[in-house]
Amino acid sequence: MPVFNAYEATNPRLKKSKPFNDGATAGAAKVSSSRGGKSREELKALGERMGWIVREVSMREIQQMSADETLWQGEFNKEEFDRAFTLAENGRLNRERMPIWNVRRMWGGGATPEEDSAARIAGNQFATRCPQFERTIENAQVIVEWMQAHDLDGTKVESYVTAFQALVEDGKLTPAKAQSADDFLAAHSELRDNRTPPLIVARTARKEATEKFFEQAKAATAQAGATNITDYPADETGYPNFPSKYSFRKLVEGLSAEEYARRLKDDRQFSAALDRLNDDNK
Repeated sequence: MPVFNAYEATNPRLKKSKPFNDGATAGAAKVSSSRGGKSREELKALGERMGWIVREVSMREIQQMSADETLWQGEFNKEEFDRAFTLAENGRLNRERMPIWNVRRMWGGGATPEEDSAARIAGNQFATRCPQFERTIENAQVIVEWMQAHDLDGTKVESYVTAFQALVEDGKLTPAKAQSADDFLAAHSELRDNRTPPLIVARTARKEATEKFFEQAKAATAQAGATNITDYPADETGYPNFPSKYSFRKLVEGLSAEEYARRLKDDRQFSAALDRLNDDNK
C-alpha cells in the first residue's frame, strides 16, 4: 500500500493527469475545434439571431467578419465561402503571372511601338556598358533567344546582363578581348570629342590678332626703295624724325637763318609743323 505524500498531493506540478474517461462524456455532443467551441446547432441559432443568410460573399467581406460569422459562413454558406477563397487565390496567381504573360506577349509579336523602342534602347545601353560583349548579329540573336526562352523582359538592361552572364558560363558566348582605351574609342565614334581644345582656340586667337596688327602697321607705312617712312599723324609725332614737339623746337633753334629760310621754302612739312608749334604757343 503506497504511503501518502502530502508534498506530492499538493504540488500542481507533480500532479498526474487523470486518465480519459469515455464514460464521462457518453451521450454528450462532440464539438469540433474548428467551430471555436460552438456546435452546429449553436452556430445555426446564432446566425438566425444575427440575420446571417446564404449569399455571395467576397474575400474582403470575409476578412472583416467576426470569428463567429466566419465559422457560420464556412458551415452554412460553404459554396460561396469556398468560392471567395478560390477567386482570391486566382487573383493572386494572376498578379504573380501577369509580368510573365506581359513578357510573352511582347516576345510573341504583340509589343507596342513604345515597348519596341524601349527594348532597342535597353539593348544598346547594355552593349555600350559591357565592352566584353562583341556586337555581332549572331551574338545578339543568341541573347534574344535566351531571354525569350527564360521569360526575361527585353525592355530592361538587367535582362541582357543576366542572359550574357549565363551564356558565357555555359560557353555559348565568348567575351570579346580586352581593348585599350584608344581601341575602344576608335570603335565608338559617338564618344569622340570633336571640339577644338581651348588651348588651340586661344593660340589661334593670338595669332590672328598679331597678324591683324602687322597688317594695320603695314597699311600705315609708305615704302620708298629700301627706306620705310611711316606716316604717323602730325599731332602725335610732330615733324618727321622728331617724334615730340620739344625735339622739333630744338631743331628749329639750332638752324641758321639761311637753313631756316630754305626749309620754309622747300619743306612743306617743316612749314606745317612750325605753324602748329606757333599755334600751340599762342
